[in-house]
Order: sequence, then structure tokens, then C-alpha cells
Amino acid sequence: MKVGKVYIVGAGPYMEDLITVKGLNAIKTADVIIYDRLINKNLLKLAKDDAIYIYCGKEPKKHVLSQDRIINLMIEYAKKGFNVVRLKGGDPYIFGRGAEEAEKLFENDIPFEIIPGVSSFYSALTFAGIPITYRKLAREFHVFTGHTCDDEELNWNIISKLDGTLIFLMSAENIESVSQKLILHGKQPKTLAAAVINATTGRQKVISGYLEDFATGKFKNQIASPMVFVIGEVIKFRNKLSFYENLPLFGKRICITRPKSVSRNIKSLLFSLGADVVDGCCSKLVLHREEIDKILNSLPEYDILVFTSVNGVDSFFDYLIEKNIDVRNIRGDFAAIGKKTALSLQKRGFRVKYIPDEHSSDGLIKIFANEVDRSKKILTVQSKIAGDYLKNALTSLGFEVDTIFAYSMEFFKNPNDAVYDSDIYVFTSSGMFRHFIECYGKEILFNKIVISIGEHTKKTLESFGVQSITCDEATDEGIVNKILEVVKNGV
Repeated sequence: MKVGKVYIVGAGPYMEDLITVKGLNAIKTADVIIYDRLINKNLLKLAKDDAIYIYCGKEPKKHVLSQDRIINLMIEYAKKGFNVVRLKGGDPYIFGRGAEEAEKLFENDIPFEIIPGVSSFYSALTFAGIPITYRKLAREFHVFTGHTCDDEELNWNIISKLDGTLIFLMSAENIESVSQKLILHGKQPKTLAAAVINATTGRQKVISGYLEDFATGKFKNQIASPMVFVIGEVIKFRNKLSFYENLPLFGKRICITRPKSVSRNIKSLLFSLGADVVDGCCSKLVLHREEIDKILNSLPEYDILVFTSVNGVDSFFDYLIEKNIDVRNIRGDFAAIGKKTALSLQKRGFRVKYIPDEHSSDGLIKIFANEVDRSKKILTVQSKIAGDYLKNALTSLGFEVDTIFAYSMEFFKNPNDAVYDSDIYVFTSSGMFRHFIECYGKEILFNKIVISIGEHTKKTLESFGVQSITCDEATDEGIVNKILEVVKNGV
């Protein structure tokens, strides 16, 4: 059997977009992903639907799996022919034990590759508005692990006299000891110091003061892990350079519930505004071939074909290609809910005649009620979770309607605990809402801001006792604008 390859990948400090393109490509093609506690769990959503996930999170003084077990798992799966991604926070070679893991792979004749990651030692500072160097003020920097201070492995006499910026990683538990030793060995007590906690997340917090403040435990109750401790005069630029904290959605953790195939745009919009975006549900698309088969022979009979989503367009026409069906058999007009669904049809060469201004089933129903001859025979292509709402409404208007549920989404919980700690929850369909509460329960939404994309979704939420704020426009931009409005008004 062919031996698989192991990729030891640095995932960066947390923010999903800070992983490298090469690291992202490794995730997308991995058969097995062995991941740490501090990586952004949204990255797992980008893997193949059948990928195997193994959590080996290491909390201070609490390891789910031993280091030996982690290494053995990489070797075992690679020997079975699987491509393995060992996903680590930050950079694998910067206090990450990546070299030890690679060494064991080498000794066991396992092919491997190291993919560097953005390290927290400088990215945490960047997002806190602290430049690690500055001309004429800090021409050098020095990085240490805070784990070793009690073992006296560091030469504090030398460290305390170094120029430039000092950075200590993994030092939350030892921040007082680190500060005391620096002062004891000659560092001025009034030297500027800062703790950057939960860098690049919606819970980022920066505690600034003097070295003596940290040495005396002034901020003891505010310190938490993960944290980067920085000492140096560059901290004085923080008020000018803290771009991240000045973004309109900084500090807001927003949970969206969307399939990965259509979530990229809204996530990019929210990222650009400083939000920490969490994927509420992971999902995979399941094609229902038997549903499409039911109408293949009668395609020429339909006067109008209605598509309610991009996934519906792709599922339907990709299956026709798979079956070698000539799309010229389709003689009817096309209707689409949403500009993106219409664009998906247009890219396949079809002209879309009916696109409601209100991007919802209700918007389409209004068009059919006012503009379409009742003699028209209609086919709706939908997701299984959509139910019979559209079909029943069109039938009640007098149309002959056939509906096929061309696909469904299989949902499962995102292993990201940040779902429970979000500030704003966004629902773009009734079906997604139902799957969300199946995974997490509705109590998670109480006393939180909840956004629904349209009136139909809002009514579904209300039927479960969940109040929501409806978007003025049922688009990604409409969702983002409503979030900005809500945050600005302090709702």
C-alpha cells in the first residue's frame, strides 16, 4: 500500500483568513486532520466532506492526547495511505513542537512537509496596534517562551539588558514571575508592557501598563490564556495604530448559519468590518438523483422552471450533465429567487425572466400572482428542507406545480465552542434555523441579537418563541447593513 503524506500546517493566530493559501490547500485535500485547541474551527469546515477529524487539544496542564499518541496517530494514518494534516496554531516551528513531530516522521520513513504559519508573536502585536520594531526606537526584537521561567532555563541577567522589544509566548500563568525577574535583573519598573489576550478574535483584549504593574499582580484577575506578553517602548504607538479595534464590528462575534458553498461572501464582508465570524453549522450537500429522475422525461412540458438557490441550480444541471441530458429539452422560462441564483443560471447560458425584488419565496409568489398566466405549468427545484410552502402557495393561485427536492444538506455541529459565545446570530432560511436548534437548542438564542433574512424566516423563528430583527434587503449586503445598524444603535 502506498504511504500517505503528512503536512504539518501552521494555522496562524486564530483569524480564519490569516492561514496561508498553501495551508488552506492542504486542509482541502486532507483525508485526516489532527487539530489543536487554539486553531479556528471554521477551518475544518473547508475540508472534504468525508475527512476524519481528531481533536488533540492541549490546555495548560490538561492534554486530551499525549504528544507520543499524536505522533503515533500521524504515522498510523499515513501508513494506511491517508494524507494527514497536523493543524497547529501559529507556526509549527515556533514553540510548537513541530520539529519533534517531523523528526519522528523522518525516523519512520513517512513523507512530510512543513507549511509555515503566521506566528502570534508578531500578529498579536499587529492587531493590538503595537509595531514589533520602529526605526531608531526598537531595531530588534527577542522572543521567548514563558513556560520555562520557573525552571530558570532563561538567562534573566542577559534578557533584562536586551534592547528592543521583548515578547513572551505562553506566559499567562507566569506573567508576574516573568515581570519580577526582569525587574530583579535590571529592567526598569516603568518600562511599558502589555498583555494581548485572545488576539485576532472577537474577544481580543489588550491590557497596557508598566512592567511593575504586572510584577505586582495589578492585572491578575484580567489575565487569561491565550496571551502574548510584550515589553518595550513600541507600545506607546498603540493609540495611533490599533486599526483592528477601530473597525465598526470589532468585539462582535457573529454566528452565521449557511452552507460553506455560499458563506464566503458574507464572511468576507464581516471580516473586513472587524467581526469575528463563527460558522454555526457544518454541512455537506447530498444530491437526490431519484428526485430529478422523476421529471427527466417531462422536462419539455414545463413552462417555467423555478430555482430557489445556487445549490439547486448546480445540483440540477450537474446531474443533467452526468446523465448526458440535452438541456435544449428545456423549453420553458426561468425564475430565480435571489440575484446569485439568477447569476448562476445566467453563467450556464439561461436567461432568467422572473427575479423578484424581494429575495424570498413571498417575493416570487407576488410576481406569479400579478404577472403570470395561470395556464403555465411550473417546476420548482428546491432543497428538501424548504418544504411545500412555495408549491402550496402557487397551487392556491391556480397553477399546476410539480416540485422536486433536488438536494438536501446534512448538518452537524461545528466543534467550535465559540458558537455558544456569540453576540449576534444570523439565519438565512427557516430550514437552517431548524437545523441549528436541533444542534444547539433554542435557549442559546435567548437574550442575544438574532437577525432573520426575511419575513418567512422571521415567522418560523417566532413559532419557536425566538424574536428576531428582519433585514430590509434579503442579500448578504442587506444582512451586513442590518448588523451595522443594530450595533450602531446599541440594540
